[in-house]
Amino acid sequence: MSTIPFYVTVKGEPGKLGGGKPTYHPTLLPRRKATEADVMEHLQNTYGIHRSDYKRLSIALQETIVYLLQNHNHIDLGELGFIDLTVRSTGEDDPAKVTVHNIIKPTLHLRFSEAIRRAIKGLKFEKAGSEELKRAGFNHAKKR
Repeated sequence: MSTIPFYVTVKGEPGKLGGGKPTYHPTLLPRRKATEADVMEHLQNTYGIHRSDYKRLSIALQETIVYLLQNHNHIDLGELGFIDLTVRSTGEDDPAKVTVHNIIKPTLHLRFSEAIRRAIKGLKFEKAGSEELKRAGFNHAKKR
């Protein structure tokens, strides 16, 4: 397993004039965003899943989720986790005054499964070396 590089940043104390006593924190190096093409390439190379099969499955899953949300607030995705639909709303003094206009924002929450959370806990992190810092755009960075 490869490691995920981080570098050290400094932060001041919130609400203190001049920053107060500085504290140092690990921060992930900026890296390239993984795209859908990256996902498709990995699935094809690792599992033999063809790009067109991935694309059809992706579209089918999207349409299925939207369809199921019409009748369900919770969708169990098995090994992936689950999706919950919630709404933020405003209140009224009288129940008769409550309308669809009281719903401010519907929100989807994706909660990953325990297997994925355990895998994330197993990730390895290490301080970035000067070469990694330079590649990430930190020209005068030094390893703290």
